[in-house]
Amino acid sequence: MQGGALRIRLASLHDLPRIVEIYNEAIQDGTANCELGGVTLEQRLDWFRAHNERYPLWVAELGGTVVGWTCLSQYDQKPCFADTATFSTYVAARYRGRHIGNRLRVHLIKQARGLGYCTIVNRVFEENVASIELAKKYGFEKVGHMKKVASRNGEYWDCVFYQLILKKE
Repeated sequence: MQGGALRIRLASLHDLPRIVEIYNEAIQDGTANCELGGVTLEQRLDWFRAHNERYPLWVAELGGTVVGWTCLSQYDQKPCFADTATFSTYVAARYRGRHIGNRLRVHLIKQARGLGYCTIVNRVFEENVASIELAKKYGFEKVGHMKKVASRNGEYWDCVFYQLILKKE
């Protein structure tokens, strides 16, 4: 990989501007998330602080530059969902196609297992083919399809749900 070896590490507050920059880039792309407009550092500060030992946030660094990030997030506040998490993964546009998303996904799955999660789930727009293909590549199974649940720019979009069971009984 050009620029040195890819390093994945826990994110620090110092990384938040770059995390927000990558996130805003994905918002502009249009199919990666549910935001309707760009977000500010201030708007993402509480989100950042919600990531902790149970719900970590990692960055991928290449040559000292944050080029992507991934995190585990709470699926639901009810205690019965404590062993289920959702997640996000984003890679800066100019670094896509270099297998950084793959490396982040492998890291995320390994860490989720180590944290004792039973399952991780992901909701994506049906049009987000890259995320769906990445899910399938790592054994995620499609478990749901909700029609016309998100309104973006005057259009209604479908969401699909993918799940990876980490604890086999």
